[in-house]
Amino acid sequence: MNKTLHLKTAAKVSFIVALFGMIAFNQASASDAPAKRGAKPLGILPVPEVAIPRSEFTVPALPSDGRNPFFPQSTPARVPLPPSSKDPTVDTTSIVLNGITSPPKRTAMINGRTFEPGEEGEVRIPSGGKMLIKVEEIKAESAIILVGGVRRELRLRAGV
Repeated sequence: MNKTLHLKTAAKVSFIVALFGMIAFNQASASDAPAKRGAKPLGILPVPEVAIPRSEFTVPALPSDGRNPFFPQSTPARVPLPPSSKDPTVDTTSIVLNGITSPPKRTAMINGRTFEPGEEGEVRIPSGGKMLIKVEEIKAESAIILVGGVRRELRLRAGV
């Protein structure tokens, strides 16, 4: 009985070894075959690049221009036109040069914020809002700034 059990176990083991041998041989021949023929390895396919279209949405001004697909019975809202910027009127009276530091590194304090030449930033104005300025140059008694596309020279007040 032990001999029969031993033979069955040996047959199973030899079958498993033969199976693994065939798998290993097939994998080795499959990986070598494309290289010999000059073809690409199996499983790696080139993926073509696809251009992704850009979505553009326009709000219709008139019912004849289109309708809202989600609310087809609605009327289009009037879109206000942006104000024309033909005459740039920027109120710079609320921007004050508080002080200038001496060389070698010159800085200017404008409305309580310190700037270096070429620096851009927001300053608080008395009305509570903020205004974007760019300091172009700092001189001994003044600073040249750019506000809303308008160039302006801020001078120190007398007695400062």
